[in-house]
Amino acid sequence: MQVPLRPEIETGAGATSGRPRAPAMIEIDSVSQRFEISGRKSHLALSDINLTVEDGAFVSILGPSGCGKSTLLYIVGGFVNPTQGAAKVKGNVIKGPGPDRGPVFQEFALFPWKTVIGNVMYGLRQQGVKRAEAETQSRRLIEMVGLKGYENFYPKELSGGMKQRVAIARTLAYHPSVLLMDEPFGALDAHTRTRLQNDLLEIWERDRKTVLFVTHSVEEAVFLSDKVVVMTRSPGRIKQIVDIDLPRPRRRAELLLDPHYQKYVVDIEKLIDDGRDDVVQP
Repeated sequence: MQVPLRPEIETGAGATSGRPRAPAMIEIDSVSQRFEISGRKSHLALSDINLTVEDGAFVSILGPSGCGKSTLLYIVGGFVNPTQGAAKVKGNVIKGPGPDRGPVFQEFALFPWKTVIGNVMYGLRQQGVKRAEAETQSRRLIEMVGLKGYENFYPKELSGGMKQRVAIARTLAYHPSVLLMDEPFGALDAHTRTRLQNDLLEIWERDRKTVLFVTHSVEEAVFLSDKVVVMTRSPGRIKQIVDIDLPRPRRRAELLLDPHYQKYVVDIEKLIDDGRDDVVQP
């Protein structure tokens, strides 16, 4: 299945519609994942996943609990090797984690003994960037995510939303081509979640990175994404890809009144809840 890029930033050549397309950033080719479970039969988590995501696209993955959404993200991240098939980034088979893919998970994973700026600087320093340059870049990113003035705070002194901002800044610091986000806002209260969604869109509009975003929230997926990949129940397969044809930049207050936005939410909810997981649409 092909996930086209937003028309306004397509580049290159070869689009069948006459519009140029960007090159593929992520290619998932016939990927299946089976886990061996102690004392039980093996568990098929993913079955024959085929997906291409073009450079600069924001794609969300939705589906019932246990459908393999996170497993698919971990395969692209290089944390899990697929049982069958292959995943590629920029045409190269993924053999492990790399700086071209930046994970942002729900658990924040900050170093508690480092300050905000220490956490953000960490990846840069590991890459050999000189301290002065690493600090300059880190301060710019901290300001970008709205935490200027908190550089010397420790994680225990921050709210959940602030910790997630630090995690995003730390990931952006080493300039990954792809952001892999596994329910990054799932543990946050509704107000903080909404604010961070808006912040993420602003960062994405500025940098145009490719984003693969796992969520349980249909509203979140529709608000953020160019495309929504709906998966079946376990074993996870791609049931349908939904194009989200809503104008950008997006304003939540306007979208809530937009019947097209409302229809996307209702239709995708029906896709997830209809129970017909044997019906996979092309």
